[in-house]
Amino acid sequence: MYVRLPPLAQGSSIFWTVVAWVAFQAATAPAVAWKRESAAVADSPARPERLILEDDLQPLVPRQPRTEAETDRLEALALFAAGRMHERRYQYAEALRLYQRALRCDPQATTVAQAIVPLAFRLKRHAEAVRYALKAAEAEDADPLLLQRLGAHLIEMRDFAGAARLYDKAAAAAETPPTLLGARLWMDAGRLLHVVQQYDQAAGYFARVRDALENPQQSGFDEEQRKRLLGDPGETYNLFGECFLRANRREEAAAAFRKADELAPNKALREYNLARVLAEDAQPQKALAGLQAAFEAKLADQGVAPYELFAKVLDQLGRKDELVQRLEKLREQQPENVPLAYFLAEQYRKAEQFEKADSFYRKLIAETPTLTGYRSLVSIRRKTNRPDALLDVLGEVVAKTGSLETLGTEAEGIAGDADLVRTLTEAARTRYRGDPEKLDYGTRLAVASLALQAKQFEAAGEFFELALEAEPDRATELLLMWGLGLLFEERPAEAAAVFQRAIDRLDEEELAKTGPALHHYLAGALTMAERTDEALAAARKAVEMGRTAERRALEEAVRAETARTGARNADEKMEAAEKTLAAAATAAQKKDDLVRFRSRVAWILYRAKRHDEATSEYLRLVRGFDSEYGSSEIREVLREARLVLSNLYVIKEDLAEAEEWLEQVLDEFPDDVGASNDLGYLWADQGRHLQRAWAMIRHATDAQPDNAAYRDSLGWVLYRLGRYPEAVAELEAAAAADPQPDALILDHLGDAYLKAGQGEQAEQAWRRAVEAFRKQDEPEKAKQVEEKMEGT
Repeated sequence: MYVRLPPLAQGSSIFWTVVAWVAFQAATAPAVAWKRESAAVADSPARPERLILEDDLQPLVPRQPRTEAETDRLEALALFAAGRMHERRYQYAEALRLYQRALRCDPQATTVAQAIVPLAFRLKRHAEAVRYALKAAEAEDADPLLLQRLGAHLIEMRDFAGAARLYDKAAAAAETPPTLLGARLWMDAGRLLHVVQQYDQAAGYFARVRDALENPQQSGFDEEQRKRLLGDPGETYNLFGECFLRANRREEAAAAFRKADELAPNKALREYNLARVLAEDAQPQKALAGLQAAFEAKLADQGVAPYELFAKVLDQLGRKDELVQRLEKLREQQPENVPLAYFLAEQYRKAEQFEKADSFYRKLIAETPTLTGYRSLVSIRRKTNRPDALLDVLGEVVAKTGSLETLGTEAEGIAGDADLVRTLTEAARTRYRGDPEKLDYGTRLAVASLALQAKQFEAAGEFFELALEAEPDRATELLLMWGLGLLFEERPAEAAAVFQRAIDRLDEEELAKTGPALHHYLAGALTMAERTDEALAAARKAVEMGRTAERRALEEAVRAETARTGARNADEKMEAAEKTLAAAATAAQKKDDLVRFRSRVAWILYRAKRHDEATSEYLRLVRGFDSEYGSSEIREVLREARLVLSNLYVIKEDLAEAEEWLEQVLDEFPDDVGASNDLGYLWADQGRHLQRAWAMIRHATDAQPDNAAYRDSLGWVLYRLGRYPEAVAELEAAAAADPQPDALILDHLGDAYLKAGQGEQAEQAWRRAVEAFRKQDEPEKAKQVEEKMEGT
């Protein structure tokens, strides 16, 4: 007998509870029959005799076949019901997995989304909980307290945009007039939205807080509550003013700045902020007067922003030529004002008064060094063609920071100028030949780094050797830098030699500290040099040494904890606690390193097409560390391992297993772009779950619209859906993304052209596909396309 459920609202929890239970009983009960102890089975009563019916049982055939959406919903119901049963049996991990898959079948099922988050927290899978909470936050009935909790977690992770989204959702539900907690929520939401530059929304929340503070009769807040909400009065109202100004609410901004000065008097800051409002209000003359008053009141702690506004206002008034003179006068009055001095120096540089700017920057750097100063000095000396002077500042930067990376685009510009690099190299050689002591370590390393980036490898090697001569105690650091640079520049054989040199010079103590990482990098270089067996030996050595390092770190953590429990007074307890935390952090890092080292072994086997060995190694990696949810680095390594395992099972033509590994990625990372595309493509290629496949691939292409592989997947699922003109458009875009498109893209494009009635274009695409398959050393696939051409 067919049991039909009474109609219920599909979004309601009653619907999910009732329907899930019936679906579970009807569809999944046999699959979750639990084992009994053998003795209990032996004692069970005999089964009743089989019921004999007069007529044969006939299958129920629906009048209309289910749509894909209906099938997905039924699958979601069965998964949800099974998950409930596992949760009631305290099998939380299995329950979570089933809920996650139910949600993918029916993304609108908010009850399922809400079940996932607390269960993930219970399992201490906090990052996973947050990812699903962000999905649940889209629901109208999201719990504000849960949203705050998750938002706080995202703040700790420094994901301010995600935190702002959650707090905004929570704050929108706060009542008006608010409780104190509600007003604090408005304040927190406003601060976060301000940080992520969503000024209009932030200003709305700050306006509510301001009204609650300034109208206690309506809000009901007493003096003590207002003080607690306000915090630092001047800081809070200045924040309000800043946000109102950026949201173009100028009158409210001016009022907030005045209120800040009333609560925490600071004339210079008040005049400056009001000048900003006047400048935005197209009143430059009044703004200039306000700025002058701020400068006279010795404005401080605002960086160069006041002087940038000063320049802007003078420009608006047509008095731009007065800027430098007025800044010089102000500098005379405030010789200790460092931001003013740097801004003035920059005006000299922009005006191409290079000699004056150079001298000014040198003095400033000597007193208060900044990266801005060094970058400007490099720019000046490059433009004035002074290689010896440029060498000096480059060497100083390296000596202070360890590399040229801090110079950003300035260093990239020098490295991109091959003639300048040769000039600097020759200038350094000349200086060294005259007196080696005059070519310091920083300058030697600067030239080596620039030559390496400029692909002048012989010169790079020469100056790395000179840097080693100057600082032999830093040999490991220098050789690692040199080796990684060669690896980045695709010189793996040379990189391997440098890494091996670093390993060979280490004593036993140093080898224990840096040996695992050096062997890890050596393995990578050897792999890229196609020396697979040597690479595997190096990678396995890294694993062996990594295990030893992890064991020693754990032993140290145990000793630190033992010392902490034996501490006698407060000072000893504090010191012991700090040591315990440091030891625990070191042990955790060593475990992360070990997982990374083990993944390198699997990767080398995969790259060498030793697929069975690679599969076994990846499986051991996942099974060995899958319970480690406290490390984001381990989770990322395992995510990549699962993606590779899926690919390995595709190669083995075990598509069910390939899909399962992708499902596992999406269980933990529901918005993972690569897994979404790959699973969607596998389904599309088999003609399964086409609507879900389309949605998943669409998610991938929205995230990476220029990814040719993703656009090919989108074109192929559209082809499978019978949407041929759209399929052609997507596949043409995929083929156009690369001068030499992948053969499979061209094959798909030919199929789509044929279905779209463009037979001539189909034949052209297939011919290109045949040629590409042969270039990719896939003759069987080329033959299949040729047979397809003959059959059309």
